[in-house]
Parts: sequence; C-alpha cells; structure tokens
Amino acid sequence: MESNLKAALMLIVLCCSAGCLTQTIRPISEQVITDDEKGHATIVDVKLEKYQRLASEFPKNPRYQERLARLYWEKSDHTQALKSLARAQKIDPENPRYDYFAGQIYEGIGHFAAAEKSYLAMLEATDENQYSGPLLQLALLYIQMERNDKATTYLETCLQVDPTFAEPHYWLGRVQMIRNQRAEAITSFERYLRVGGSSRQNEVLQTLQALQPDMRIHEIR
Repeated sequence: MESNLKAALMLIVLCCSAGCLTQTIRPISEQVITDDEKGHATIVDVKLEKYQRLASEFPKNPRYQERLARLYWEKSDHTQALKSLARAQKIDPENPRYDYFAGQIYEGIGHFAAAEKSYLAMLEATDENQYSGPLLQLALLYIQMERNDKATTYLETCLQVDPTFAEPHYWLGRVQMIRNQRAEAITSFERYLRVGGSSRQNEVLQTLQALQPDMRIHEIR
C-alpha cells in the first residue's frame, strides 16, 4: 500500500511541476477540434465510447473510471467526471490521486469549499511534509478564497519542504502585498529571483522597483 501511495504522489507532483501551478485556476478543458461540416465524431467522443465499454466490461478496474473522468472533464461535463471519480475511489479507496483530481475539477468550476475538502483529503492520505507541489496547490486555492492566513501557512510550509522552489516565494510576496507587509514582500520577491525564478522575472523586477524606486536592478539580484 505504501508503494501505491508513493507512486500516486509522484504522478501528482509531476502534474504540478508540469505547469499547473503557475496560475490560480487551471483551464477546465482543452478545446477539442471537430469537423462540423462532415459530422465526424470528435476524438474525445470516440475515446469516451471506448472507455465506457471497458468500464462496463471490467467494473473492478478503477483505471477505466479515472480515464472516463478525464474525458468527461475535457467535455466540461463536470457532473459525470465527478461521478466517475467517485466510482474509481469506491474501487480503490486508498488512492489519493482521485481526491487531487476532484479538487482540480471543483476548483476549476469555482466550488472552492469542495476543492478544499478534496485537497485536504489528499494531503491527509499522504505525507504532506515531503512534497511541496500539493501544498502549493492548496495555498493557491486559499488565495482565491481570500483566506490569506491559511495561504501564508501553506506557502511557508511549502518553503520549509523546498526553499529553492521559486513559485511559493512569488505567491508569498503577493499575499504580503495584499496584507500591506511591504518589507516582507520585498524579501519574498528578492528570494524568488535569487533561487532562479524566471517565468515571472520581469513582473517581479518591476514590482521591486516600484516598492523601492531607489534600488538598482543589479542590487536587487
């Protein structure tokens, strides 16, 4: 069971590191290209039919229910996606990946309380102190919920796990600006640059210069 949890966590971390943590709400789905003129079925519909059949033929295999959930998510059918996840979790109740995915769906459609519950269930089922990605995911959710105390707690915990993870420094700086903690925000943004944060480099440099206009860029970095 421990090996299953570790494998599930690695999938979660890979998902986080793939770019979903650089924004507060991820896109609910990617647009599927259809050929309306010829009336061809979309690729996602073909796959959906395939996994519906497999799920029916192999009702005790959670993989097919999870795949159905992802396909329904692509079609923005969130109700069916969550139902498929619930069925997968019933078959495989000790897999935290389903809670994580449910949290993504709830967050994407703005059901923040349900997303919080799912993310917390995922963290409770795993060793949250070993992985910074899921902690950051929950912190970003709390920022959207305007629960800045909670967001700060999880951002700081995230940095305890990995002080070189740039994104938490950036978001901590954002929260500190909201809370009028100017000096603390400057420190967080400077740390973002020093640990190698690059995707938001221009924004951070501009913010730092606005916060301390007499400071030169080479002194910031």
